[in-house]
Amino acid sequence: MTERLYYTDAYLRAFTARVTEIMPPGGGAAGGVVLDRTAFYPTSGGQPHDLGTLDERPVVDVVDAGASIVHVLDGPDPSGGLAAGASVAGEVEWTRRFDHMQQHTAQHLLSALFLEVAGAQTVSVHLGESCTLDLDAASLEPDLVRRVEDAAHAIVFETRPVSVRFVEASEAEALGLRRPAGRTGTLRVVEIAGCDRSACGGTHVRNTGELGPVLIRRWERSRGRTRAEFLAGWRAVRDYRWKHALVGEWSARLTVRDRELGDTLERMVQETRARERALQDARKRLLRYEAAERVAAIPAGPEGRVARLVFPSRDGDEVRALLREMTALTPAVVMAGVTETGRVWSGRAPGAGPDLAAVLARACRAAGGRAGGSAEFAQGAVPPGDAVARALAAAEEEVRRA
Repeated sequence: MTERLYYTDAYLRAFTARVTEIMPPGGGAAGGVVLDRTAFYPTSGGQPHDLGTLDERPVVDVVDAGASIVHVLDGPDPSGGLAAGASVAGEVEWTRRFDHMQQHTAQHLLSALFLEVAGAQTVSVHLGESCTLDLDAASLEPDLVRRVEDAAHAIVFETRPVSVRFVEASEAEALGLRRPAGRTGTLRVVEIAGCDRSACGGTHVRNTGELGPVLIRRWERSRGRTRAEFLAGWRAVRDYRWKHALVGEWSARLTVRDRELGDTLERMVQETRARERALQDARKRLLRYEAAERVAAIPAGPEGRVARLVFPSRDGDEVRALLREMTALTPAVVMAGVTETGRVWSGRAPGAGPDLAAVLARACRAAGGRAGGSAEFAQGAVPPGDAVARALAAAEEEVRRA
């Protein structure tokens, strides 16, 4: 059994211990070192594991194996060459540990306040690069989220103590836990004074003042519930910094006050959308003119009207639209391709005529590509370059022979 030093002192960074067992890799487990005591927190309860060193060997993973905790060391040998009975010095990477303490305590605080303010119970938690709460609420209104955030900061500013106690499960109900523990035996209870009591094995700060800012970044519906993403402490400070820098930069570029930036950007978005709509209308008109000019230039032959267009570079959606415009004006078969991308198309008006899917498929296969579609409109791909012209020429020849 490994004594979990973080249960009673989350601020313990360095410790000494004895190696009790070397776990070999196998059964999907990496293997590693088991100690008689440790300050390293294993991945558990939604909180990620600590990092650090054992005798200056990097610890890359910490696994909860029931009664014991396995420390996975860096390198091909997860035991780092240590042997049972050896004495080791461990050191926890403090920046990562304190960050997790801030996020985990903030989660307790927010879960309690969402329950108090919104009647929303926390059903699951994820504490990683992104910290989230899944709440049993179908939706959240912005005003309610602000109230939760304001209540959280009021408790932060009061620097309320965060304490840990150990009680028997039979006594836990009398304490008024936020959620039933669902376990027997001795429970570790984490309490934010006057706010929350929860059975929890994670690491936490000593008082709410150490949380710093607590920000609810966004929320969205997820499987009939609401998922809220939050940041606390240094994470929240870093989030504020880049956003403040972004607002400052673009306020300066647009020569407006920072509080005017939102309205200015909204006006620019609306103006851009209007210009895009006008540009799309102009492109459609130009395509109609181009289609009419190209149709007028198609020579009539005994085998019918066939046009072949090869573009060095052109947007594929625009080429498809051109073919549809042309085939709406004439019963001719129109083929087109773009040498830069190797994309090819073929179209004709509805009714009697060659099966263009079959024709283009044969031509593309011969050129090292493939095609598909319908009898009236087909598209395909061949290697970029000369293969485009070869495929279209072969398709045109087959159509003329039909």
